[in-house]
Amino acid sequence: MTIELVRHRHTAGESNYHFLFTPAYRKKVFQDERIRNLVKAYLYAKTEELNIKAVAVEFGPDHMHVFLANCKNYAVAEIAQRIKGSISRQMMKNHRKLFGAIIYGNRFWTRGYFYRSIGATTSGAVEFYINNSQAKHWDGIDYEAYKLVGQQSL
Repeated sequence: MTIELVRHRHTAGESNYHFLFTPAYRKKVFQDERIRNLVKAYLYAKTEELNIKAVAVEFGPDHMHVFLANCKNYAVAEIAQRIKGSISRQMMKNHRKLFGAIIYGNRFWTRGYFYRSIGATTSGAVEFYINNSQAKHWDGIDYEAYKLVGQQSL
């Protein structure tokens, strides 16, 4: 799937993340297909509510990978908190009997998480662009004179 730039009234850009969430005590609860399906359903419901797109979701026996797109209205910590909190509440309230013998206590997830921002370009490409492509904007302009005029108007 190709992720396009998201355009809003006054902005355009990407705000995509790869998250990795692990169950409490790194227990292998995702070996159970019912738990995987429930967690995935709760994830999709929460991302829809937040107007975030869940591009990809996959599980290991003791972790979940999620690729989320269109996250511009939320900080990374807020996204993790809302998604993990919502899934945890629903799983504890409605399905504890499926994993209660494996995960004990009052939490479904570990406290931490992994995240990485994802874009259509690499950090190296952005660095190269910033360092090497801006001279085109100054062709035919005496930059030193331009700076002086800008300082005089302050």
